[in-house]
Amino acid sequence: MKKPSFEKQLNKSNVRRSIAYLFTLLLCSGMAFAQNIAVTGTVTDTSGEPLIGVNVSVKGTTNGNITDLNGHYTLSQVPAQAVLTFSYVGYLSQEVTVGNQREINVQLREDAKSLDEVVVVGYGVQKKVTITGSVASLKGEELKASPTTNLTNGMVGRMPGVIGFQRADEPGGGGTTIRIRGTNSLGYKDPLIVIDGVAGRSGGLDRLNPSEIESMSVLKDASAAIYGSRAANGVILITTKKGKEGKPTVTYSGSTGYSTPTRIPEMANAFEYATMMNDIDRYSGRTHRYTDEDLRLFQDGSDPWGHPNTNYAELAIKDYSPLYRHDLGVSGGTDRVTYFVNIAANGEDGIFKKSANRYDQFSIRANIDMKVNDYITLSYGNLSRMEVRNYPTMSADEIFTAMVRSKPTDIGFWPSGEPGPDLEYGHNPVVMGTDATGQDLQKDYYLQNTLKAVVKIPGVKGLILTASGSYDKYFKSRKLFKTPFLLYNWLGDATHTLAPVSKGVASPELTQENTDKTSWMANAVLSYDFSIGNNNFGISAGIEGEDNQENYFNAFRKYFLSDTLAELDNGGRAELSNSGNSWEENRMNYFGRASYNYLERYIFEFVWRYDGSYRFPQDKRYGFFPGISAAWRVSEEGFWKENVSFINYFKLRGSVSQTGNDALTNSDGNYDRSIQYLNTYGFGTDYLLGTTFNKTLYPTRTPNPNITWEVGTTYDLGFELKFLDNRLSVESDLFYHKRTNMLISRNASLPQSSGITLPRENLGEMSNRGVEGLLTWADKAAGGALQYNAALNLTYAKNKIDFWDETPGIPDYQRSTGRPVGSELFYVADGVFNTEEELNSYPHWAGARLGDIKFVNINGDDVINADDRIRIDKVKEPTFIFGVTLGASWKNFDIMALIQGATGGHTYIWRERAGESGNFYKWTYDHRWTEENPMIEHPRTYSREDEYWASEGDRKNTYFLWNTDYVRLKNLEIGYTFNFPAIRRASIQNLRLYVQGSNLFTLDKVKVQDPEQNNTGKDYPQRRITNVGVSVTF
Repeated sequence: MKKPSFEKQLNKSNVRRSIAYLFTLLLCSGMAFAQNIAVTGTVTDTSGEPLIGVNVSVKGTTNGNITDLNGHYTLSQVPAQAVLTFSYVGYLSQEVTVGNQREINVQLREDAKSLDEVVVVGYGVQKKVTITGSVASLKGEELKASPTTNLTNGMVGRMPGVIGFQRADEPGGGGTTIRIRGTNSLGYKDPLIVIDGVAGRSGGLDRLNPSEIESMSVLKDASAAIYGSRAANGVILITTKKGKEGKPTVTYSGSTGYSTPTRIPEMANAFEYATMMNDIDRYSGRTHRYTDEDLRLFQDGSDPWGHPNTNYAELAIKDYSPLYRHDLGVSGGTDRVTYFVNIAANGEDGIFKKSANRYDQFSIRANIDMKVNDYITLSYGNLSRMEVRNYPTMSADEIFTAMVRSKPTDIGFWPSGEPGPDLEYGHNPVVMGTDATGQDLQKDYYLQNTLKAVVKIPGVKGLILTASGSYDKYFKSRKLFKTPFLLYNWLGDATHTLAPVSKGVASPELTQENTDKTSWMANAVLSYDFSIGNNNFGISAGIEGEDNQENYFNAFRKYFLSDTLAELDNGGRAELSNSGNSWEENRMNYFGRASYNYLERYIFEFVWRYDGSYRFPQDKRYGFFPGISAAWRVSEEGFWKENVSFINYFKLRGSVSQTGNDALTNSDGNYDRSIQYLNTYGFGTDYLLGTTFNKTLYPTRTPNPNITWEVGTTYDLGFELKFLDNRLSVESDLFYHKRTNMLISRNASLPQSSGITLPRENLGEMSNRGVEGLLTWADKAAGGALQYNAALNLTYAKNKIDFWDETPGIPDYQRSTGRPVGSELFYVADGVFNTEEELNSYPHWAGARLGDIKFVNINGDDVINADDRIRIDKVKEPTFIFGVTLGASWKNFDIMALIQGATGGHTYIWRERAGESGNFYKWTYDHRWTEENPMIEHPRTYSREDEYWASEGDRKNTYFLWNTDYVRLKNLEIGYTFNFPAIRRASIQNLRLYVQGSNLFTLDKVKVQDPEQNNTGKDYPQRRITNVGVSVTF
């Protein structure tokens, strides 16, 4: 056989090689294609409705996307062995292995964890459905929508039963006063604050960072009894965030903005003030002090030196004050160790011009959890925080007092730019808030440590020992350095010569204060949860001890050679002083809980605490405080499911409990840490013995050896309902609180003329009752593209004094008993005298004239005197508080609003220095009675120097009592979340821009100041805040 030629063999060989190469290439391509594929699909809910915005990602990578308006998604470059994760808020996450699938459709089920959702309660957590007491809860994310730097300012209006009012808003201060279900005591009224299981930590709520808070729980009835002697005013529990298993997640949030006062009292201008002073002269029979020419010059501003028209607020207060906030958080971990770390900084400027008035805060919080083995888990938490406050040397009260009292006919700044003259007490309000007067620098340092160990006892399922401890340090350093400043007097010459005058302190002087406090707490709780068939039991008991020690030191020097050397050593040796003190307090407590439920349908709980406090003598040192509660989940009954299926959830609950209050107050209502069952002494006048001066002591208080606990008994009855597939929910509670053993003085038992001061005794009684409710709705529309929610919470609380030791001869209409706490005596205004006939026929004070206020002759004796004053129920604190929360999201946009309001509050607003000693409100000028414009309800121009009815104290009258009802847009936040593919490729999981605002507008009847402000109008004003920010998650 003829062999093939070499060329033919070569060609055949090439063909075989080519075929092999092509086959290999196709095989490799197929393998590559098999390893990285594109996956598409649709995500729906159990009803088949598409879900928009579901996160779809390749597990363990940054490769991900979100579903569109139709619930569709596409992922490219997906390995065949990959696992896809589908996650969506409110739904259970789902994982699917890709394999050979090119299309993966997923149906997500709603997260039914509401049945398993737990709520933090005293010394533990409970399933929400088994809670028998009245507990309100809030997520930390909800608090982040408020741009204020004080946490309490963002709480009001978000939870039923939480009543608050913000009287002032100074940077570094200005917290909201929080009351749980209103006022329950004549003494200490604040709730107990518990942070990560530690009660009464320094710093409280005010400066906590919302980004670090996981949840907030408010205990309002028997649920608070486990905290015993400090729980009578309610308990607020704060739980900070912890890490979660998974790759590290880095989150940054930053915002910047500005604040302006919500309302500054508008004062009369120079023309209006001068006109009103002429009114006073005319009514008093005197010649007008201001001529028509004076009035013209005040009005047209042609003579700024001789006839100024000064608006002190415009000269002293900024138009805008900047603020900022930055948060950087890292969390993650393994199945053994998880961590959460947050670094934060925030600050805000004050409102005074030419001032270093500002507040800055820097903090680091770290929480670490470690699973040692299957039985032991350890947790450690740390907070390090520094707060820096720069204040003027004069208080906000002093500055605003001068601002509203200074006359507009005087000068703030001379036209040449120098500050004006001494207007009162050596001050001029345009200088008082500036650095010219010196500086008040305060630094606060907090170091808080918490350690916790949870041990599951081997061999006994459900038996757990939990041991916790804390060690906290607090340091405070304050330097108040006052310096002389210059004011300028015009000599009255045509060349406008100004003479400087030194005011304030004669020479620089420094007051330095230092405080350090050490606190520790340790407790151990043994709990046992077990079931017998459908019967579930829980038993726990614990012991807790705590100790607090504080040291204070103060030193003072003056005669510094320079106003730049603010150190004590640089002061003179004459007239120096120093002082100091220290104190220690401790407690020992025993507590427990026993619970039972049958199929989580019939639920019972008993809590108790046996508290020991150093504040009381040994035979009264311990008190027992129990609480019992029960609940019935009616919706779990067969008859309910068969006949009332449209109501998905119905629970009835009730409780009764006793709690205590060992935070004693002095006669002024201020917190008193002294021991009132012991004698106290003060240093008296020195006496000379030979050539030596010796100290003397004198008793400052008569002790009360029988002093004991203030006791609060609370009754609560409530229900919870859910309708329409849980979209609509309703909760409501009726409550009654009886407080006994309150410390009061024996006002009637011993006349003051005896000269004997008796100690206060546990005699006072009061009660507080009310109702609260919560209505929520959450739903979606437009095929799920629009999600929205709304919530309305309401609280009504009315208190009254049940026993006050009063003189027997007091008329019933003047008694405090039966009236609310804070009620006062008032003359009842009944219009004004408009005619001589009225004046002659109506009882009045001697000297009354047309335009004066008419007072009701209460006792009918035709004489207006102190017996015509009545005690009325119109007090400062509102009786009704409400909040409306609105939220919605559509595509990438989201919006949240909080509307908050209050009714039933009143405040006494009166310009006590108006007239000869100060300016008037512009409102008073616009609404005053005159012969040319007689009015029925508003009186003539008054001056405190010559009018009987304008005085404070025992001559208050209802004309000056203003209704402070208001509705306020408390918070508004609008955001946009970016979902561009480029963002995912940059390893950014979430990028959101937002704008925020607080106190954006207010509807009220108080025209002269903010409705929440104190009655004097002289506090630092509330602020309107506008912010823009960004949040990024990597």
